[in-house]
Amino acid sequence: MQKLTLNLEKNYILSYRRKILKNIIIDRKSKYTTVGGFIIKKEQVKEFLKELLKDKYFQKSTHNTYAYRIVLENKTILEWKNDDWETGAGNCILRELQRGKMVNVIVVVTRYFWWIQLHSDRFKNVINATKEILKFKKEL
Repeated sequence: MQKLTLNLEKNYILSYRRKILKNIIIDRKSKYTTVGGFIIKKEQVKEFLKELLKDKYFQKSTHNTYAYRIVLENKTILEWKNDDWETGAGNCILRELQRGKMVNVIVVVTRYFWWIQLHSDRFKNVINATKEILKFKKEL
């Protein structure tokens, strides 16, 4: 198992909390890692992703798809998704955040693709990876 250089499992001090589950799904050599984090404003999304992508593990991945939901001061919910060329994956993550009524959360699902087509199973894997990180919602 490859060690992440960000030392996310240790007391890593950031302006937000995060949890990482590495290689939680392996399907026909494609590997999925998921990261969940606590954010309270849109500006933190860029910071969160920038910090995550400092790690070579995430830099070298095929896709880093994500979605987030934030409660704004006027009590409306700002939500967004990004597919990172994995068409539809960001929507799968966002849907799970909506179903779980999760707010002030960002979820990133990282995929290492090993040239075996997964077709629609890739969506199942993204959904299951998202569900796994949401089990730790008290830590996000």
